[in-house]
Amino acid sequence: MLDLRQLRALRAVAEQGSVLRAAVALQWSQPTVTHHLRGLERLLGAAVVQSGSGGTGLTAIGAAMLPHAIALLDRSERAVDELRELVATQRRRIAIGVFPSAGARLLPRVVRALQDAGFEPAVSEAELDPLMAAVAGLRLDAAIVYDAPGRPTVLPPGFRMVPVRQEHLSVIVPPTHPLAGRAGVPLADLRGEAWIAGATEADPVDAALARAARKAGFSPRVGMRSDDYAVVAAYVAAGFGVALVPELALPAHLDTVATVEIADAVFERRIFLVTAPTVDAGARAALEQVLRTSASG
Repeated sequence: MLDLRQLRALRAVAEQGSVLRAAVALQWSQPTVTHHLRGLERLLGAAVVQSGSGGTGLTAIGAAMLPHAIALLDRSERAVDELRELVATQRRRIAIGVFPSAGARLLPRVVRALQDAGFEPAVSEAELDPLMAAVAGLRLDAAIVYDAPGRPTVLPPGFRMVPVRQEHLSVIVPPTHPLAGRAGVPLADLRGEAWIAGATEADPVDAALARAARKAGFSPRVGMRSDDYAVVAAYVAAGFGVALVPELALPAHLDTVATVEIADAVFERRIFLVTAPTVDAGARAALEQVLRTSASG
């Protein structure tokens, strides 16, 4: 059976470069460090450390084990901290991540729902790939993410990923644009426009626009780029182009830009709640409910 002391010994040797220095850092004896390393080697059936002229380092097997050791030690230390806090305050921490454009519209309700359920939420923002990696690595308990075609999602056993809402994508234009406020507009009517795009060509919203534009017989002409939807809206308001923007990222007051409803393209993406096994049923239910009932934004 895996022993956390074995993982501490492995991590210390990786950090210190010798068994002796690892023992000093851990405040253990050198034989104790060696004992736990040998125990890990027996469990894995291979050597995890090797000695050389420059000291002691990890073997290929030890290096492969190191990320797991770091994640398990981090999780175990966090579990102790959380339960001590629960004993002291009767409130349990929960770490949740969200993609940036959802923050302003969803987070206030999410934080309130968790607090009402007896949790102390710690919130962070990140893009899709870092969010998924953080949940899978148990650095986050939950994350609010969106679907991105072409990006397979494989989660370890015990993790859950459930759809909680459908998000509409709107084309925004300057208020003085001839199509401002109109519905049923063919996408091809915007073929001559410059488009304000995401920061990189891999942006999933841009990919949705490109697919729809191909069906409409044109390729969008990119004018400016930004990864901040507030900046995108400012560019549109200034007349630098038009943009496809997620519902959650629309300006709170549509006075600086106007929307155009496209007739021949369905611009939507699904929003998911991803939860790790560290999330109990009460917190998961609170999160799912508030995300499903906040569809009006």
